[in-house]
Amino acid sequence: MLVRACVLLISMSSVWSLRRDVYPADTFPLHPRTSGNVLVSGYNAELARYNLNSNLLTKEISWPVDPNLTWIEQAGGSFWAIHEVNDFEGQNGGAISRWEVVNGGLQRQEVVSLQSGGPAHLLVDLEHNLAVTSNYGGGSVTVVTIENNKLGTVSQVMNYGEGCRDVSHPHEAVRQGNSIYVMDLGCDAIYRYNIDGKTLTLANKFSVEAGAGPRHMVFTGNLAILVCELKNYVMVFEVDSNGDLSLVQTLPLANSDDNFGAEIMAVDDFVYASSRGDGIIAVFKVQGNQLEKIQELNLAGTWPRGVVLKDDVMLAVDQKGKSIQIVTRDRLTGMLTAGGVLETPADPAYVMFYE
Repeated sequence: MLVRACVLLISMSSVWSLRRDVYPADTFPLHPRTSGNVLVSGYNAELARYNLNSNLLTKEISWPVDPNLTWIEQAGGSFWAIHEVNDFEGQNGGAISRWEVVNGGLQRQEVVSLQSGGPAHLLVDLEHNLAVTSNYGGGSVTVVTIENNKLGTVSQVMNYGEGCRDVSHPHEAVRQGNSIYVMDLGCDAIYRYNIDGKTLTLANKFSVEAGAGPRHMVFTGNLAILVCELKNYVMVFEVDSNGDLSLVQTLPLANSDDNFGAEIMAVDDFVYASSRGDGIIAVFKVQGNQLEKIQELNLAGTWPRGVVLKDDVMLAVDQKGKSIQIVTRDRLTGMLTAGGVLETPADPAYVMFYE
């Protein structure tokens, strides 16, 4: 009996070692697999729906939509989208639209011209009944009112670029408390605004290293983590009680310099950032007010523009590879394991889970 017990113990240990190399330790077998509905959009006129069922991703259907819906948000029972174009239905500038699911398909409801071209990001704030677009192509930010959960009118257009290193290219607006932060990739600046009724009032401006190209930012605790596009940087800021930023750390995003940061997200004590070029996801652990890089995961493609995370599953769309890849996450260690790849419509730029 003693010999048998020893042999069984060794065998089970060997099996577990093999499985641990394939599956993140916390998702096999301790935690249930992730399920959900997924949308993929981009520089095309197609919206693709996928289903994630217990970590298995399958494509279900595609809907014809307006061109270049490169950012979509779900809020208040609707889908809100930007049209990343320079003119829309006879009006100069890009547009924002609201969509509803009708008879199993998406139908556009209101649409509002942004009075500026090339929107790259959309922030929907139902608490303050505002939608904010960062207009990369137009060098501006547009504020649109939301009235009775429907799009209202343009209440403000803010133009940038005076004294700028390059042409202004706002790429994202994020809200934290009563502040909205705008990342200007072309001007190497972060603008902090206070929400003032139906408009935004500038409270402060923070300059980053010349040529860094700030793209997207995420908050975790009292830290703001910025990913840059033009320089291979991740920057860590402390956020004071007023919402102002103080730089405390700058560290490399990818192991090689020929990379261009794209998306960033934070969950628990970990930060995940994608980079185009090598096609990687960098994993950082939050240590006080600093980040420590613990992994650089190579994806199947080279241009992971859009990334989303739900529970222990990450999805990355490769803009140049016309594909979506599934990645699993170990929630205890934060480490990632690359999975399979499916085809998407051409030039995917955005991926989201939705209810």
